[in-house]
Amino acid sequence: MTRPDIEWSLLRPAIAVLLGACVVSAGLLAGSYYFAGQMQDFHERQHRKFLSASRRYVSVDDEEQLIRAYTPRFQTLERRGVIGAERRLAWAESLRSVGLGLKLPSLHYDIQPQQSYRPAYPVAPGAFQVYASKMLLSVGLLHEADLLRLLRELNEQAMGQFTVERCTLGRTGPDLTYDVAKANLNAQCELLWMTLRRPSSEEGHG
Repeated sequence: MTRPDIEWSLLRPAIAVLLGACVVSAGLLAGSYYFAGQMQDFHERQHRKFLSASRRYVSVDDEEQLIRAYTPRFQTLERRGVIGAERRLAWAESLRSVGLGLKLPSLHYDIQPQQSYRPAYPVAPGAFQVYASKMLLSVGLLHEADLLRLLRELNEQAMGQFTVERCTLGRTGPDLTYDVAKANLNAQCELLWMTLRRPSSEEGHG
């Protein structure tokens, strides 16, 4: 029995179509892989952009919350004279007013030039610098409780914030006097009036 002859002339068009279909399929398959890779890269880039935008949004939201939380306190400190220029005139007026109210026999003061202040303990003031103006205070007292009242009322009434560096008390004579115009004791105190401001700020002294 002889093998039949293959009619290649009849099969040639079908083979050509089959080969073409294989080439097209291979091209589509390669294109799909390439397109999938491009889409994956695009997705990753967009995801990174989204994460970056989300972090920025969260950061801005946190900053807004901090601003809302601390702005009232900051404004209160500004109004009280703790933040900004030193208020020498206001300090002096408050001191004189408290002294008259307490009917102190004598009261003298001297405010030295303002200087930058570095406390003994670590402080992180951020963008602000702490400044201190030293006030030398000499007060005539009827009794020692007058000094406590003076410091307490000065703290309540004066613009700004001060700390008492030191105070010394001494008798003015051997005998007590009940004359409100004469002192039984003399107090020598050093007060530091503290203010906060940016080091580069050009603010006038009040």
